[in-house]
Amino acid sequence: MSKSESRRKFIQKMITLAAAAGYYSFNNPVGAIIDTFARGKMPTRPFGNTGFNVGLFSLGGQATIEIPGREKDALEIINRALDLGVNYIDTSAYYGRAKEGEDQRELQGTSERYIGKVLKYRRDEVFIATKTHDRSYDGAMRHLEKSLKNLQTDTIDLWQIHNVKKPDREDMDKIFANDGVLKAMQKAKEEGIVKFLGITGHESPAQLRTLIERFPFDTVLAAINAADKHIDPMIENLLPTALEKNVGIVAMKIPARDRIFSHGGIITMKQALEYVFTLPVSTAIVGCDTISELEENIQIAKNFSPLSEDEMLAIEKLTKPHFHDLQFFKGVGSWPKDW
Repeated sequence: MSKSESRRKFIQKMITLAAAAGYYSFNNPVGAIIDTFARGKMPTRPFGNTGFNVGLFSLGGQATIEIPGREKDALEIINRALDLGVNYIDTSAYYGRAKEGEDQRELQGTSERYIGKVLKYRRDEVFIATKTHDRSYDGAMRHLEKSLKNLQTDTIDLWQIHNVKKPDREDMDKIFANDGVLKAMQKAKEEGIVKFLGITGHESPAQLRTLIERFPFDTVLAAINAADKHIDPMIENLLPTALEKNVGIVAMKIPARDRIFSHGGIITMKQALEYVFTLPVSTAIVGCDTISELEENIQIAKNFSPLSEDEMLAIEKLTKPHFHDLQFFKGVGSWPKDW
């Protein structure tokens, strides 16, 4: 079997798995979510074993939402997202964008604080996910305390280990240590402070896969875009295991920090989102700079119909000449050009 035939069969398998999970059907492209379209609401999908139905498009807590001094714009984006049916927001104790020369540590929590100003009045409308980048029990618990204060809530729906990197024995040992972050997460869940536990990562499908095989995490947030197949793909090396274990899958880095529109405009945001929506993921998060960007993304989600394998393969082909740039978050700068 040729590489192109093998790829076609794999894409067909992904589409079949998405349909089997109830995300859509072949007879009716919008399948189980047709009623939500009729009502003009955000399409939803099952979120792993959480029992929650998450909107197809979700709001990421970066871009404008993490920039100090942009509170008015950030609050407008967050409120507009909820008004338009977004029911999942992802943030982190780490998020707070620094200018050159600024100490980023002083700005951490900016995103959470902006989101908290909205949650104070609209908490029951949204599933809130945040993260800790500390690998120790005490450090993670300090982050949790700050996150609860910043978000102005008593409970967090999903608490995640932030940015698991390439296979690293030391990092793995820290996570699972008796005084490690996972112990803090389990304690917080036992006490009802957080409801679900997850992991996130940009670089290594192998490390993320190892984690969900070793511990029953509820969710995984992974970098997935239309250039993914060209180097150490999350789609092939993580998604099948996550689906087998009924782990909720959240996709990020869909436009690759807008690089996917560079090089003469590789693909549109519609193509970028629809490529990912066609895969068996629960939702995709995108950070938005403006209300118009947010509204465009939500409209794409509301009008979504799954792509065919030919359309998926055509989009992958468009990204191939620039995949090093579009997969920058995997640390590919030092990898061979012919990878």
